[in-house]
Amino acid sequence: MSYKQADPWYFGDYTGSLPGNNYSLILNGVIVLLLAQIALSTEPLFDTDKGQVFLDAALNFIEIFFIADYVGKLANTWSRYDYSWLGFSKGFFSKYGLIDLLIVLVLVTEYFPNDSFVAIGIYIFKSLLSTYFSSFQVVLKRIYFILTDSPAYTFFPLVLLSIVTYLMAFSIYVIERNNDAEHFGSIVRAFWFSIVTMTTIGYGDITPTTSLGKILAISFGIIGIICVALLTANIIESNTKFNELNGGADL
Repeated sequence: MSYKQADPWYFGDYTGSLPGNNYSLILNGVIVLLLAQIALSTEPLFDTDKGQVFLDAALNFIEIFFIADYVGKLANTWSRYDYSWLGFSKGFFSKYGLIDLLIVLVLVTEYFPNDSFVAIGIYIFKSLLSTYFSSFQVVLKRIYFILTDSPAYTFFPLVLLSIVTYLMAFSIYVIERNNDAEHFGSIVRAFWFSIVTMTTIGYGDITPTTSLGKILAISFGIIGIICVALLTANIIESNTKFNELNGGADL
């Protein structure tokens, strides 16, 4: 059984057919309303009886819409298989069908204290999954290849960076402990400054006060830049090798 994909009010289904243009606009509008409901629920001006009535009415409308959306898609999927149990199970147990069912359950139950936040999070996940699923698979394969293809070579700069970070924490502790015991009174405390310096983040919230400490920080910072650059270069090299082995796989 086939449907006209040009129908602008088509709900969509769980066999891969997208909703019609008009219905998609309404769906996007409801998502905007849900986002607005989430934002306004944190506004003190709406922490009144009238404000709560408005927010509750908006949430009730959203709940009804998502229930209708789920039932409509499930019914469309079922009808494509002439209302057989096989067709119903294909729609009910499809990954997007289960995600939509989860959104409905989150909204209509009181299990989650911030159900709107959870629902919009699930919906965003569903949208990303449907749009970028194939690309996401390539990304996972790419990451796995980088992690497993000559890891000793690829991540040697990271090991070196870890060792030098510890050495810097120890050195800055020895030099600065008597001048700033709050931040450099132990190697553990000195680790924060060492990590943000070696990784080139450099928040600037903690700084050495002695001349030797400042020189040490600059020297180790340069080493950190080199280590991060080498690590980046090795990852790029592994990524290039992945492209060559997979015929230039693009995202």
